[in-house]
Amino acid sequence: MEHTSPVVHQRRIHYVDESIQKWLLVGLVVMEVALAAGLAWLMYRHLSAVVEENLYVIHMAEAKPLATELLHAALRLFGLFVAANVVALVLVNVLWGRYVASILKQFRVLMGKTAQLDFSADPALHNHHQLLDLTEQQRTQDRTRLSAVRSATQQLAAAQQAGDAAAVQQALHALDQVIPQGRAARPERRNSAR
Repeated sequence: MEHTSPVVHQRRIHYVDESIQKWLLVGLVVMEVALAAGLAWLMYRHLSAVVEENLYVIHMAEAKPLATELLHAALRLFGLFVAANVVALVLVNVLWGRYVASILKQFRVLMGKTAQLDFSADPALHNHHQLLDLTEQQRTQDRTRLSAVRSATQQLAAAQQAGDAAAVQQALHALDQVIPQGRAARPERRNSAR
């Protein structure tokens, strides 16, 4: 018996954008209700017209079958309902795709700058989204931390040139504080810092 293990790389968290998805859902529900009401009204008008035409028919041989006319009118209106739904779904898909693409475009710009270690001022964002806000916050924290690292390394270089052992230890301790995992990566410094 072969046992298959679950796929490890699958996401366990499904991300949603509640702000826009809520309004898309409300819009789609309102549109569906309006379409259903419109379909019911058109159905009533068309079927009433078919019944009125056939109500006082004198010559039954020349009359079209009532069931066929009713079915034909119902199928035409149902086709219109389906077409309107397809158009609405395509429109929503295009709008949603544009929205996601605009967010990802800005996110890629910020991540590209981060990958290049470019922590200069970021351009103003066109969209305000939780992902972009978190990215900006992370970049601000990284900018502050890297400025502290730069300052500490300059202090370390100056202390080494001066030959001041206490200043070197102080600069190394400052680097341990600003570099993540600094002490965990260097156990000998972690023990001496205590």
